[in-house]
Amino acid sequence: MTQVNAALLGCGGMGASLIRAAASLELCTVKCVADPDVERASKLAEELGCEYSADSNEVVARDDVNAIFVAAPNFLHAPLTIQAARAGKHVFCEKPFALTVEDAGQMVTTAEQAGVKLMVGQVLRYIAPYVYMWDLVRSGELGEPFCIQTTRIGGSWRGTSFEGTWRENLKKCGGPLFEYSAHEIDYMRTVLDSNVSRVYGSLDHYMAEGIDYEDTAYVLMEFENGTKGCLLAGHSAVLGTYDGKILLTEGTIYYDNKTSVVTYLKKGESEPTQVSYEESGAGYEPGVQREVREFIEAVANDTPVTIPGTEGVQNTMVAVAAHLSAERGQPVELPLYG
Repeated sequence: MTQVNAALLGCGGMGASLIRAAASLELCTVKCVADPDVERASKLAEELGCEYSADSNEVVARDDVNAIFVAAPNFLHAPLTIQAARAGKHVFCEKPFALTVEDAGQMVTTAEQAGVKLMVGQVLRYIAPYVYMWDLVRSGELGEPFCIQTTRIGGSWRGTSFEGTWRENLKKCGGPLFEYSAHEIDYMRTVLDSNVSRVYGSLDHYMAEGIDYEDTAYVLMEFENGTKGCLLAGHSAVLGTYDGKILLTEGTIYYDNKTSVVTYLKKGESEPTQVSYEESGAGYEPGVQREVREFIEAVANDTPVTIPGTEGVQNTMVAVAAHLSAERGQPVELPLYG
């Protein structure tokens, strides 16, 4: 078993959550955090009792670091991951994995060639109620899943802490299918237990101010195993919502983040079962804590990571294919190759 000496690149909210979780583990010692915002980096370093830097190059070059968490803005995920892997560091890369198929493929190839581990932060798999619903599906109680429909749509970044940041720029953010619905794409693939084979995307910009990408994205997905997925995402809803349905051969699951309730009904039964999000999380390890623990344990014990970079490649392909489909006005076949 190897002691893990970790560093963080990107001290925003998600990065801070990841490195705090790492610091809580006996197998891990946090050596350094880095961010161009020196004040933010120094504040987090003081909290964790570690060093800080404004220069990611300096951190990647450290001999006393063998694992790096990449939680910088989206457009930096690929170059930082590739740089860290080439330096022999194991990497946990926050979602979205990459903004292009070429970058995603190079990230995986570089890690393989360097002999380091690469994990992607698709934490929705581990967060209640999503892990609860996934376990319900896997129990077989409601039969086999054949379709998932998800809506995750809200308003503009304007008036939020993200106004005027990199999140408003397509080349830096990627738009909603990368910035946050990488989670929904990954969750659909996970629950339906299949990669996507065909994508139809209809994307447009109707009303959201301050962004140079689509504010409304409809994505239809056909999976290799014959199942289907439908996603609505974006920034065009004055009255936002985040909900979805999982259709199964013996029942249906519905979840709604406004009511914080999972509802499911088995074929032949008259009364649905309702479980609050709080109840659904009972007995589960908090999602961020779990993903970080699994990464650190994989490094320490030299075992495979639980959500490898290849999963990030698949999610990236779906988002890229949706954009290509919208441009071409026709479905796009997967896999895509860089």
